[in-house]
Amino acid sequence: MRRRLDSLEKIATLRKRLHDMAVWRLAELERQRDALAQDHKAMWSAMGSGLAAYGQTSAAALRRILRLEQEIAAAETACADQSRQALDQGVKAKLVDRARDDLEAKYRDQRERRELADLIEQTLHKPPSSSA
Repeated sequence: MRRRLDSLEKIATLRKRLHDMAVWRLAELERQRDALAQDHKAMWSAMGSGLAAYGQTSAAALRRILRLEQEIAAAETACADQSRQALDQGVKAKLVDRARDDLEAKYRDQRERRELADLIEQTLHKPPSSSA
């Protein structure tokens, strides 16, 4: 049973790390999405003022805005997927954690019962002390 408990400890540690990595990736994707949104906003404000609103620069700026909108949509999809994956990893980590806790409690109970049985056995087989 001790080997099973050690194995569950290793699995729990691995699941926790996988969950932490998924959360980190989600934070990174959200940061990238926010940066794209800021670039998009800056391009729109540049389009609205100055010479960028006319001619060749206007067409290039519009293409850039459309490309940014596509990248933002892709980033939002990636964020949603990563959010689901992080949640899934968290659920799996929690399940392994609970299984480890249950096995640990069973192991502790088994050890305590064995110690109690040994104590009872010693008490029953103890020679009576003589009083003179």
